[in-house]
Amino acid sequence: MLVELATGNKAENVRPKRSSAQPAGTKAAVERPRPPRSEGERTLMVLGLPGTAERHTARVTELLESWAQEGRRWVGDPGSWRIVALPISSPHLSLLAAQQSQWALWIDDDLEAFRRGYRMLKQIAEQGGPRRLIAVHPSGVGRQGLLSNLQYVAEAYFDIELLVLAR
Repeated sequence: MLVELATGNKAENVRPKRSSAQPAGTKAAVERPRPPRSEGERTLMVLGLPGTAERHTARVTELLESWAQEGRRWVGDPGSWRIVALPISSPHLSLLAAQQSQWALWIDDDLEAFRRGYRMLKQIAEQGGPRRLIAVHPSGVGRQGLLSNLQYVAEAYFDIELLVLAR
């Protein structure tokens, strides 16, 4: 049900969409059915990924694996995390923010990353999204520059705590 809310797959959860230039057959792949949630599984809601397909959420799983290998014990077993990509424009953002406790913001490493990150933080604040997020990003992105600037902007302008774990 969480995935259906996040992706809007259920008919009653979908607002009428504007027409898209992209044919229906080329839309992102539908997430594969998963076995029932296990006791040790934790859900991480991720905003800002370029899509909701498994290839996009795999980038977050890779980062969790990297953090676990660095000795960050809070990660535990990276395979026990259920990564759910949620479009920033989801009409369910405020509802899910109230229900889910673990949130992340995907921050890319391209030249437009700061501008995109700022816009996403602004939308999160305007739409009643989560007030605490962990910054997830491609490996190799350091704390200095992009991540520290977004962390400052999140707190100073939007009253959002953006936790940065990069070295």
